Amino acid sequence: MKFNKRGAMELSMSTVVVLVLAMLMLGLGIVLIKSIFSVATASIDTIDSKVQAQLSSLFSDERQDVVVLLGPDKTAKVTAGTANFGIGVGARPLDASSSKTESIRFKITYETSNPKNCVGTLGASVVDSFFISPINRDLEPDQTDTNGAYYRIQLTIPKGTPTCTQKVYIDAKEPKGTIGRNSFTIQVLKPGLF
Repeated sequence: MKFNKRGAMELSMSTVVVLVLAMLMLGLGIVLIKSIFSVATASIDTIDSKVQAQLSSLFSDERQDVVVLLGPDKTAKVTAGTANFGIGVGARPLDASSSKTESIRFKITYETSNPKNCVGTLGASVVDSFFISPINRDLEPDQTDTNGAYYRIQLTIPKGTPTCTQKVYIDAKEPKGTIGRNSFTIQVLKPGLF
């Protein structure tokens, strides 16, 4: 009795081809999912006309005088090791007929009363270091137009930072008085495989 070993070789080659194609499809699927989810909380690089238009539309959509460009959950999901992550904020003047939007000032503060947030677990000095933008100071807008004033909050989360969340407040004011307050949450994530 003579056995034909050619069939065994064909089976193993087709198995290798199927495995290579399966790994390729898995890799492409992971890249696609990562790109879809990263768009939801994308960082902004500059306050350009497109960002200004999005922030201006939020004034009417949310019926607020201070808006944050982060989507409905207002959460910035930032991976540890990310540098110069940008979040757009905007404020419109108290008097809609006023064209003095240059006088609007922003102030960034964060929640300190919750022991489970980043301040409670890492300390205030570590959370202060997350912000490239100055904390607890009046900040001039990066851009202004007839609808309002706009500012880009900049964050850098150092590599190795443990996962945590931190609520951040944005206060806007002008010489006539306080415009309002809005907030968002920073969620520090562990870096993934990709």
